[in-house]
Amino acid sequence: MTQQVEALLTEHLRYTPLSLIDDIINTVNTIVYRAIEAIENGLFSMPLQQLGYSPDSDTSRDTSTLTDPEHPDATAEIENGVHQLETLLEATVDKTFDKFEIYALRNILTVDDKLVPWMRLGHYEVPFPHPCQSSSR
Repeated sequence: MTQQVEALLTEHLRYTPLSLIDDIINTVNTIVYRAIEAIENGLFSMPLQQLGYSPDSDTSRDTSTLTDPEHPDATAEIENGVHQLETLLEATVDKTFDKFEIYALRNILTVDDKLVPWMRLGHYEVPFPHPCQSSSR
């Protein structure tokens, strides 16, 4: 993208094309982090039996959760799994949106260099009165 094209698009959109792409990527990353946090909260609030842990023999509670301090192994396993999922999602989003950024800048947010001199933005137009309008009052 040449400087003229970038300047034209920046003036038309009122922000640089790259900042639009960055805002999209940041929004997707925020959604990913919210989803990871929701998954982690959901796993920590589930009863241990639903997660595949057998209940302790000395307790008759069926509703013990991972937030109880007597389950450090289960807590560590969930934290490790959530961290691995987060890392996988981050890598996938980064790789996919790198491709999106290249595609958008080459094919969507661009103007052919031959058309740049012919482009006229609305705020450059001078408002002339229409010849059919009467100026007498």
